[in-house]
Parts: sequence; C-alpha cells; structure tokens
Amino acid sequence: MGNRINVKFATFPVFLLFLGFLLGLSLSKRYKIPHGVDLAPLLEYEVNTNLPSFNSIFTNNLKVVLLLSFGGALTFGGLTLLNLIFNGINLGTLFYDSLLSGELKAFFLLIFPHGVFEIPALIIAGAAGFKIPYEALRFALGKKEEIISEEDAKEFFKLVAISIVLIFIAALIEAKITVKIAESLV
Repeated sequence: MGNRINVKFATFPVFLLFLGFLLGLSLSKRYKIPHGVDLAPLLEYEVNTNLPSFNSIFTNNLKVVLLLSFGGALTFGGLTLLNLIFNGINLGTLFYDSLLSGELKAFFLLIFPHGVFEIPALIIAGAAGFKIPYEALRFALGKKEEIISEEDAKEFFKLVAISIVLIFIAALIEAKITVKIAESLV
C-alpha cells in the first residue's frame, strides 16, 4: 500500500452519512417536524449573545472526530456507524426544514463555508474508525498474519491527524465566517 492512504475506507462512511441524510429527510416528512424553524439557533448561533467561540466549536467537533475514530476500535465499528448516521440525520432534517421554510439559501450559506472541511473530516474520521475493525476481521479470516501491522497503525493515525486538521480549519471558518453570515441573515 505504500505511503498513500487507502481511499476504499471512505466509501462506507460516505454511504452511512448519506443514509443518515436520507433518514433525516424521511423522518422530517413522516413525523411532520415543525417547519419555519429559525436556522441560526439550530446551528448554535444566538446572535448578539453567547456566540460560539473557536475553542467551543473545535472542542465539540474534536470530540466527534475522536469518537468516530477511536470509538470504532472500541466497539468494532458500532459507535462510528451510529455517529455517522446521526450526523447525517441532523443534516437531512435541517435541509428538509430549510427547504420547506424557503430558507434553502440560508442553509447553504450557513453550512457550506465550514462544511467543506467539516464533512470530509467526519468521513475521514469514520474511515479511521472502520480501519481497525476491518483489519481485525481480515486477521480473523486468515487473510493477514498480524492483527494490526505497523502500516495499518500508521494509516489509522494519518486518517485521524487529517481529520483533526480539517476540523481545526472548519472551526476557524465557523467561528469567524459562518457566525458573521448567521448575523447577517437575522
């Protein structure tokens, strides 16, 4: 495999995030979640009071990335699977509500700037979360000689590091740019 990160681990997390998104749309339609909800508070922005700081955004998102990455190893991928689906559900629900309330433009303005970094970070952290269970399964099936090789560990930690860097960038953008966009929309 060499020094490049294996892209196949991103396929399943993308699928789970998308599945969660579709579930969020479906649940919103089926259970008639109230429409016309102001998107700013949903995205943790209370204009002029208690705006989230870079530290709070980064800390919260770092917890999610670490849960996605290391939770998979602890629960054989269970926490990673659930976390990806729940993040997708949240995004799908927000999307559906903004669509019905005519606030689709606001949705994209509030999600896109930092989401360009945050969503890939979640996917990459999800890939890391499935890496260890995948390698353990391959070992159990006799397809490799050691449960976790040095190369496997390096790839896992590269994925975690990349997701942390992306979350850091996303938090900077969210704290500086997305907050200003939210203020201008209110």
